Amino acid sequence: MHRKSVLHQLRNLLPADGLANVDEAKHIAERQADLLLHLLKRAELDARDVTASVITEQYLKYLEMLDLLNLDVAGEYLVMAATLLLIKSFAMLPHPELADTEEAEELKRDLVERLLEYQRYREAADKLASRAILGRDVFTTPGEPVPVDENARQFTATIFDLVEAMGAVLKRVADKTPRGIVLRDIPVAECIPRILSALDGVARIEFTALFDDASDRSIVIATFMALLELIRRREVRAFQEARFGPIYLERATAPSADAPA
Repeated sequence: MHRKSVLHQLRNLLPADGLANVDEAKHIAERQADLLLHLLKRAELDARDVTASVITEQYLKYLEMLDLLNLDVAGEYLVMAATLLLIKSFAMLPHPELADTEEAEELKRDLVERLLEYQRYREAADKLASRAILGRDVFTTPGEPVPVDENARQFTATIFDLVEAMGAVLKRVADKTPRGIVLRDIPVAECIPRILSALDGVARIEFTALFDDASDRSIVIATFMALLELIRRREVRAFQEARFGPIYLERATAPSADAPA
């Protein structure tokens, strides 16, 4: 397929106003942008550097992890991956087709502009969400001590943080697993009691401690999926004390009201 037709299709596929299912397109666009911003922050790069090779490489590695974990959302990130790869190809190779080159640059500018706009939106939303309840909803009398939030210096681990940590665990297990071993099909539900038991009676455990006794990839993946379910049900909280630092797990103070019994 000619590059120009590929560029045209990518421009049509990038989420924009006026799509048939606006809500779905918006959510997919936000997840793609969240991943890009996560990778940029980790690499200490600006949003304008979104097409840097290191970002493209990390983005593709993340897709590989999603596929390995059999997460259904992997397909949502493919259009962005194709966009990054195509922009990278124009940056690395000489192309005599001037019109194609100009359109690729326009695609890059469009991507950067959308990412910067979303970054501003996220920063404003995060700032609003991080405002302490005190001062927004509560007033104290003069001289009354201000309550201290014990979690004020903690960062909630994102799905991107968890998937990256999972990648390191899987690599460690793969290095220890004998070749030719038959992988088992382990129900996720069987792993949930083990996770909760590991958290009983302790303030917290490190994420990697869940997999200390894991003998093969099957149980690692099943345990990870069980953890995601517990986090979704708000029975377990995953957090970091430093951005991109070790991930810790703790029992939530109270299960979510809509959590399954």
